[in-house]
Amino acid sequence: MSKRVYCLYRVSTKGQVEKDDIPMQKQRCHEFAEAQGWEIVREFSEKGVSGFKVSAKDRDAIQEIQRDAAMKKFDVLLVFMFDRLGRKENETPFVVEWFVNNGIEVWSSEEGQQRFDTHVDKLMNYIRYWQASGESLKTSVRTKTRLGQIVQEGRFRGGKPAYGYRLVKKGRIGKKNRELYDIEINPEEAIAVKRMFDLTDRYGYGGRKLSSVLHEEGIINLRTGEPFHYASIQHILSNIMNAGILRSGETKSEVFPELQIVSLEQFNRVAKAREQRSVNYAIKCGGTTEIVQLEDGTEAAVVRPPRAYPRKIVGKALLSGNVYCGHCGGRIFAATARKTHCPTEDNERIAIYKCYNRSQHKGQCDGPSTYRAEKVDKVIEQLLRGIFERAKKVDEKTILKMLVDASAEQCQQELKAAKLEYTKTMKELSRWGDLMLDSLDGTCVFTPEQVKARLDAVQAKADEIAHQVQQLEEKSRQMKPAAADLLREHQQILTWAELFDSAAIEEKKVIASYLIKAVTLTRGYGIQVDFNISEAQFLNGLEMG
Repeated sequence: MSKRVYCLYRVSTKGQVEKDDIPMQKQRCHEFAEAQGWEIVREFSEKGVSGFKVSAKDRDAIQEIQRDAAMKKFDVLLVFMFDRLGRKENETPFVVEWFVNNGIEVWSSEEGQQRFDTHVDKLMNYIRYWQASGESLKTSVRTKTRLGQIVQEGRFRGGKPAYGYRLVKKGRIGKKNRELYDIEINPEEAIAVKRMFDLTDRYGYGGRKLSSVLHEEGIINLRTGEPFHYASIQHILSNIMNAGILRSGETKSEVFPELQIVSLEQFNRVAKAREQRSVNYAIKCGGTTEIVQLEDGTEAAVVRPPRAYPRKIVGKALLSGNVYCGHCGGRIFAATARKTHCPTEDNERIAIYKCYNRSQHKGQCDGPSTYRAEKVDKVIEQLLRGIFERAKKVDEKTILKMLVDASAEQCQQELKAAKLEYTKTMKELSRWGDLMLDSLDGTCVFTPEQVKARLDAVQAKADEIAHQVQQLEEKSRQMKPAAADLLREHQQILTWAELFDSAAIEEKKVIASYLIKAVTLTRGYGIQVDFNISEAQFLNGLEMG
């Protein structure tokens, strides 16, 4: 009776499917089975499944074959090459061994039978997939490197163009003598993209507000013919390509002016605005729970996120999301109330601030429940004007010197120590690599498994230190850009100084929330303001030029 055979064919990319790799594997396996006198009873094809990235437990074909193996439905599992079963060094060898232990012969039409009769068989089985895993890593690195090079050269890396851009042919010829696509700005779509950035930058609008405003202005998604969806807007605002920078993974190009829909400065401001609107921003930026002293001498814990954009754009109140009660430490929110209690037709509503704990009875608070927004905002506006006047007197050279001198030396010391530790770790890794060769030859006191375990541990340590070095180098490179950012911030404050008095309330809200970390209100209109601008250290302390 001939042996019953299951065949498994796999390709990891759609490109391999198009090149007929699976038919090639199938033909070779059929020829091999016929030569052996075996009968192929079932075949499995996996298309676009990575043997390195996808675990066996997540591959339907492997799972079904294992179930049938347990039920003794076949005798031989045949593949073109063993790496078709997978390329995971910490998993695939044991999958192969499982089949053999369950009475299934595992064969490759090109590499023969995988046996486990001796310890050497087991070791060779492991080494095979260890090498396959390494090849997958090398392929991944080569692909990422090449795509990174493509974007650094200012060329389109492929795929569907982002909203605001279009593909055009400009005569560039590829390796296969075909004309390739380049990317350029789509003027019609760019109008909507520019408007999104302007509204977010100027008013701090979120995605849902942007969607409704664009709809009211008659600006629609030209690709769908419908209003912009909230998720589409978020995706557009997060795409750094709008600032003229191409990206592939972690690799970014320089700024290409011909691809800029918005300036890099505006993109960065909008990115910061969007981040500050997120729920986790306070924790992420270190705005953790803060202990504050209340008016009665007790302490309370409040979370005060730095530079939070206003939670509420509409309304007459200047502050939103950064006002706190000095009696209970709770949040104060903006609302409106009738100016008088007389129900007349012309009785206008005025802006007020209300303590949530006091008005909603959610906690203990013995302070006032409401404050007139007009009185509070008048004080805040005076303080902001004071900052604007002092900012006009600040020497920008002082800003640069203070920033760079404070952190450059410490960063260099940390970087030097990390590089020294990395060198030591790589030497240790090299020694254990030599021991692996000795272990395989049988001339080492350690078993290959022991050496492999130590190699993995040292490699993990080296990777961790390399990541630390990379972070410190990036920090060092960002010293000058950070100084430039501070200068731009100073220029932004000077711009606000010119616009503030004539600005609409929505714009004033954005300016106030950018400059003010928290406002604490107490009985009798006691007002304490905590600023969060970078320039606070010299606006309040340095000698004015």
